[in-house]
Amino acid sequence: MLTNGVPLKVVSEILGHSSIAITGDVYGHVAPEISRDALTILGEVLGR
Repeated sequence: MLTNGVPLKVVSEILGHSSIAITGDVYGHVAPEISRDALTILGEVLGR
C-alpha cells in the first residue's frame, strides 16, 4: 500500500496498529524509494 501512495496513517488504521509509529517501524524500511521520492518533492518545492 505504501509503495502505491496510500498514506502511512491509512495503512496503520487498516492493519489495526495502535499507532503509525508501529507501522513505520515495521514497514518503513521496505520501501526506501518512498523516502527518496518525498525528498525529491521537497527539493522541488524549495526550488532546489
